[in-house]
Amino acid sequence: MVVAGRARCRAERRRPRVSEESKPRTQPLSTTLKSLGVLETVAQAERSVRVSELARELGWSRAAVHQQLVTLTAAGWMEQTDEGAYRLTLRAAWVGQSALRQAGLADRVLPAMERLVEEIREAVSLAILERDTATIIQRLEPGRTLQVDLRAEAQMPLGRSASGKVLMAWATERQLDDLRNRGVEVPAAEDLAAIREAGYATSSGRWLDGVTGIAAPVFDVHGGCVGALSLAGPASRLDVEKATTALLRRAEEVNEVLSGKGGAR
Repeated sequence: MVVAGRARCRAERRRPRVSEESKPRTQPLSTTLKSLGVLETVAQAERSVRVSELARELGWSRAAVHQQLVTLTAAGWMEQTDEGAYRLTLRAAWVGQSALRQAGLADRVLPAMERLVEEIREAVSLAILERDTATIIQRLEPGRTLQVDLRAEAQMPLGRSASGKVLMAWATERQLDDLRNRGVEVPAAEDLAAIREAGYATSSGRWLDGVTGIAAPVFDVHGGCVGALSLAGPASRLDVEKATTALLRRAEEVNEVLSGKGGAR
């Protein structure tokens, strides 16, 4: 019994040990990586793109690009125009908005929102463009009763709210076209340009009677508008000039944080 035990121990010592490093690791699917590459390339374009353009951009054969486009179209991520070009569907926009929520956009903006509430003593909100409305994903209000009935997840009309105007003013042409197709009344190009020139938008009583709203854009690291930071209060007591100055200052602070140039202070 002792001899057998010693032999077993020697055999175990001779048996090679498999380290964690030597274990086979799960490799990413190359086809999935290619599909995501196509999505990202199309997303960077301001218009629909043709197979030949994508092939040149990616350095692939036209057949390989076409196969990826057909797959993404079948999955609902792409659609083909009447001219034969390809573009993203609104599924990409829906996933993008969900990503904003999961990435903690509201949490990263929260410190600046808290400071704005302390300064102005009125309700402060963060809204994103979701389908054909401005949807509030974060809202704060001072510790007193306000005659403003807004709640997180509330949906504001794009054309009649300050946040909606901002989201349309900094939207892409593709987004504006989608809104028009949904029946949304998009302001004239010169009106949107005037909002961009000012850097903010206002609304007074067009959505809620007796309430004035002011909103400014929030940008991501690539310079795209991902939301609207706004404040709202009764027109009878809101100092619009003071409120606008404070809002723009806090919006600039938020944009520094989201661009990676600054941190929450």
